[in-house]
Amino acid sequence: MKRRRQSVLTTLFCGLLWSTFYSGAASAQPGLQSEERSALDLLPPGCVAVVEIAHPDQLLTTLTEHAVWKKILKQPEYHAAVSNPGYLMFLGIRTHIETQIGMSWREAYDTVLGGGVTIAFDQETQGVVTLIRSRDAGKLQSAAKKLIELGRQDAKFKGKDPLPEVDYRGITVYGKDDGRFAIVGPWLVMVNKNKLGQKLIDTLLDGSVDSVSDNKQFANARTTISGEPTVWGWFDVSTVRDAGLAKGLEKNQTPNPAVELLAGGVLTNIRQTPYITAALYVSPESTRLQLAAPHKAEWVEEFREYWFGPDGSGAAEPPLETDSTILSLSTYRKVSDMWLRAGDLFDERINDQLAKADANLTTLFSGKDFGEDILGSFSPHLQLIVNRQNFENVFPKPAIRLPSFALAGRLESAEETRTELRRTFQSFVGFLNVIGAMEGNPQLDQDIEIHRDNKIYTATFVLEPSEKTSERAKIQFNFSPTLAFADDRFFIASTKQLAKDLVDASHGEQRTERAASNTVARLDTEKLGQVLDDNREHLIAQNMIKEGHDRGEAERQIHILLELLSLLREVSFDVRTTDGLLKLELAIQTQK
Repeated sequence: MKRRRQSVLTTLFCGLLWSTFYSGAASAQPGLQSEERSALDLLPPGCVAVVEIAHPDQLLTTLTEHAVWKKILKQPEYHAAVSNPGYLMFLGIRTHIETQIGMSWREAYDTVLGGGVTIAFDQETQGVVTLIRSRDAGKLQSAAKKLIELGRQDAKFKGKDPLPEVDYRGITVYGKDDGRFAIVGPWLVMVNKNKLGQKLIDTLLDGSVDSVSDNKQFANARTTISGEPTVWGWFDVSTVRDAGLAKGLEKNQTPNPAVELLAGGVLTNIRQTPYITAALYVSPESTRLQLAAPHKAEWVEEFREYWFGPDGSGAAEPPLETDSTILSLSTYRKVSDMWLRAGDLFDERINDQLAKADANLTTLFSGKDFGEDILGSFSPHLQLIVNRQNFENVFPKPAIRLPSFALAGRLESAEETRTELRRTFQSFVGFLNVIGAMEGNPQLDQDIEIHRDNKIYTATFVLEPSEKTSERAKIQFNFSPTLAFADDRFFIASTKQLAKDLVDASHGEQRTERAASNTVARLDTEKLGQVLDDNREHLIAQNMIKEGHDRGEAERQIHILLELLSLLREVSFDVRTTDGLLKLELAIQTQK
């Protein structure tokens, strides 16, 4: 049994190091003058990518104290997992390791990784290095010695070659081929290229005049760090781009209009920017991922000015939200300019499709050019709003209850454009009725209402007598397509109620001072959970059909999904240009 435990132990240990870092662990003489140097002082100046985890011990503490992890610990699946024989064997192995190295697993983790972990890619050697700085060189050496001894016993037991070792300048280096490692003072050095390992040992023994810290772009990137990120990364775009290794970046074109609309400006920036940084901030209350890159207005090509606005000043308006809003997205996009510059932005296939669409839409709008006359009348300030619907006092109630959604914007020439939009909306509903009659689909009734002195043009599906009090009605009763106006604003909504709510929100809107964002979005996860709960029975049925579960198991899985979702408060996304940087931030807020 002892040998079996050692076999599993060393397999886990070596697999973790070699699979994750393409290497393993070692021993050498402490006492070298490497204690005062940082990992960045040791990395070669030719590194083009660096990732730092400054405090792995703090990260583990944060994760184990996180509300999501505490919720997982209470789940039956977790208790079942820690009760099975495999996990119990793992606990035995862990106890054996702790006895051998004289430390608990947590103490070993904090001691070995407590000084930080740095991973880098060196362009010259095409190698990856992982530098781990321990808090106690003596304990690092002792733990590594014990684990290597166990590894060799395991290899001997299996009839395999023991871990090979070589001497390089008095330092014992272990491993072979694409996995070598050594301990030098407080440093655990792991590489996948022998030449790179030799360079690092030379630097540790002799010092070095140059390091990645002396790279001008890297030094500039370090000055942009805000706060103390949990994980920070840097990528040298200019060096990779100049070496011809970034295929596709030289192209102006994006795969399709949706990708262009969402990320076209980011592509423009990547083609010019010298570097990109990534910072991850993890706390019990939130997790934020921030990407940043230098940005200059003169880098923006004329055909992508629609994305950034004149001189890069395009800013989204504050989102219109109601008490039922699940998702709000507000952005600056001059869509008419994107449509008219399609020849620069898309390939021949996409342009052919857009040309056909343009011809059909021009016909729909009575000969007015869709790009110039129709889209050109829209302000660049566009919003998408998704709301939870309230079916409490509504009949019929659809069996599947979908959220409502709307596109909102402003009109440059409101008086003229309102008429065109109203006529087109009513014509389109009539067209749907004609097609629906031919195919046996339900018909729509059109109506006009006055709300806050504004006309609202709406369409509702015709009810069959048997549907008037139904609580399991067809899916189309989620919709009542509506066009509404409020001053220079327009709203194209999936339901009449949402259109009215947005008209009310626009009247009560208060302007607030805020940093300008090109795009800002917010997802209310509590309301999203409510929508899923509204459809709990449908989700259970789908789980039973697709996964083959019985009702009890399906109910339990849907319950777990909703429980985990309830731990989140909101997810937000922000894109802005500020202080000479283009920044993208994704933030997840959790319940306290």
